[in-house]
Amino acid sequence: MGIVSLYLVSFVRDTYVANLQASLDKQARFVSDSVSEKGAIIPIAFTEQAEVEFQAFISSIGQITSARVTVIGADGRVIADSLQSPSQLPSQLGRSEVRAVLSQDSASSVGIGSPLDGSFAEEMLYAVVPITSSVGTGGVVGAARVAVPSSQVQPDVNRIIVSIAVAAVLVGLLSVGAGYFLFRHTSRSVRAVAEGANRFAQGDLGHRVAAASSDETQELAVAFNSMADTIRSMLSDMSAESSKLTAMLDTMEDGVMVIEADGRITLMNSAAEWMLGVGAGDAVGARLVEALRDHEIQQVAALSLSSGRLQQAEVELLTQRRFLNAIATPLGGGGTSGILLTLHDLTADRQVENTLREFVTNVSHELRSPLASVKAMVETLDDGALEDGRAARDFLSRINREVDRMNAMVEDLLELSRLESGQQLPSLTPLNLSELVSEVVSEYRDRENGVDFRAFLPQSPAIALGDYGKLRQVLVNLLDNALKNTEAGSVEVSIEAGEGMHFVRVRDTGAGIAHEHLPHVFERFYKVDRARRDGGSGLGLAIVRQIVQAHGGEVRVETEEGRGSTFSFSVLRH
Repeated sequence: MGIVSLYLVSFVRDTYVANLQASLDKQARFVSDSVSEKGAIIPIAFTEQAEVEFQAFISSIGQITSARVTVIGADGRVIADSLQSPSQLPSQLGRSEVRAVLSQDSASSVGIGSPLDGSFAEEMLYAVVPITSSVGTGGVVGAARVAVPSSQVQPDVNRIIVSIAVAAVLVGLLSVGAGYFLFRHTSRSVRAVAEGANRFAQGDLGHRVAAASSDETQELAVAFNSMADTIRSMLSDMSAESSKLTAMLDTMEDGVMVIEADGRITLMNSAAEWMLGVGAGDAVGARLVEALRDHEIQQVAALSLSSGRLQQAEVELLTQRRFLNAIATPLGGGGTSGILLTLHDLTADRQVENTLREFVTNVSHELRSPLASVKAMVETLDDGALEDGRAARDFLSRINREVDRMNAMVEDLLELSRLESGQQLPSLTPLNLSELVSEVVSEYRDRENGVDFRAFLPQSPAIALGDYGKLRQVLVNLLDNALKNTEAGSVEVSIEAGEGMHFVRVRDTGAGIAHEHLPHVFERFYKVDRARRDGGSGLGLAIVRQIVQAHGGEVRVETEEGRGSTFSFSVLRH
């Protein structure tokens, strides 16, 4: 309506001015015809009386037409004017419209121009037509000019503009009213659809949109409800698949990581967290080079991302002391979409290999010495020492001791193997732990070894659940170990009652154990001082640990280098 109103205002103004100019042209022709009918020959001089009458005649025409009427001679001089004295007005030959009419270049001239006196106070709408002589050849003897001020036009134009504005406002109000009622008619169903869409966006896929009327929104509501059903079904399927995948990833022993093309980690399972020592909360979303400082894993991932091919390498994590097999597999078929990094823990395999290697080495070392000794003595006997009865008996006695030593080592190995495999489980029966400790300590006290053996027992008997023979073997092995490390001093055995357990402690005043050896004292064939030939196989403490663990207890060691060691184990109370 605004655009139409602007067009109408411009159109009406132009039309009104054009009609006014056409009216001025008719009035000017009326003046021209009137002057010609009077028989005035311009510019022949009038008499004074005739000039006054002609001036009055022109003034009357100006009053009738409500316009300024001017008669101009052929020489441009103003002959008569309805508003001013002709003597006060300059020659009009300077005006193009007057020259065009007087020179017969134009039959008439209409337009907008300045007043006749040459001032620019107000623009005038004018029409100029030629005056022809009524006698003779009828040539142009002057010009008639009719003009009105442009300000006279504006009130009429303003009235028209006001009318158009009022009409535009009325039409606009009617349009707003009609639109409001139409909006009220359809807004309820639109609001229902909008509310349903918002609830869908918030995750409430169980909500259903009900349109308030059977208009176009009804189809939209049906479409929204159908979309919600489809999305709900898809999300249910995706949630089930995601749960399966999450459960599978969390129960995998191998570490799994997904790394995007820009190097950012988007997935990490619990096995990868444990292997790398990095939490998923800190790693997911970060770059691999930021979350993990291991250069070898970074290099495997970078090569797979750049080449788009599978890369594999065995890496060692020094901080976690782990050996991993890292496999980087490109995703998306080209490596640009990211990689799947799989980490397989080889630490246990390496430990088994190392244990087997150490076992073979230790067994070879332990058997080499007695076998070498037996071989040397057999060769000596074969070279003639057999003829010497005394020397032969001495060699045979040594050979017998070495064979007993090897046999004891084999028996210990077999027993340790049976304990570790669970083939030889202890028979748990109630026993008096105090009597067992007192009996074993008495046996060692009777030996002449320069070491004072003492027992500190509770006042009431300590009744435990265990295998008498196995627990006796534990005490014997611990006392043997204390005796080997205590050349002079004392060995004390004590029993303390705890919550559901009895604790047996064997403390010696020997040389103690260096702290770097503590993690290995219960390993098979491990000897703190390998240079000392004490006849031990290095299996005693390993057997102690296996027997105590089979009884449901724990064995520990506390030591202070130079001041002795304390071995303790626990056994169930009865």
